[in-house]
Amino acid sequence: TYVVLKVQNLKSSTVDRRGSEPCWEQDFMFEICADGKGFIIELWKKGLLWDTVLGVLWIPLAAVEHATDEGPGSWWTLHSEVIKNGSEIQGTKTPTSHEILLDVYFALPF
Repeated sequence: TYVVLKVQNLKSSTVDRRGSEPCWEQDFMFEICADGKGFIIELWKKGLLWDTVLGVLWIPLAAVEHATDEGPGSWWTLHSEVIKNGSEIQGTKTPTSHEILLDVYFALPF
């Protein structure tokens, strides 16, 4: 499995990990515009011919706190559907059985 993170026009992904409880311990840092609405996280299962999405999560930027260092993170339930208004993502719905532990924060200057 692997994770894809999309924010504004940026996209990044983790390396593939095997097992029922994969751990990536991977940091992502993006410089983004303040007018952004949020970002999407996708959990994918690598396939022989094509990959399958296991769940998605929309996190509004308004819900992200500011911090100077990493914290313990929070468990988030992944969903199977994306809610859109035209082409703009507004959220996710229909929880799956998959959860992901994330530590999400705006980095403050030291």
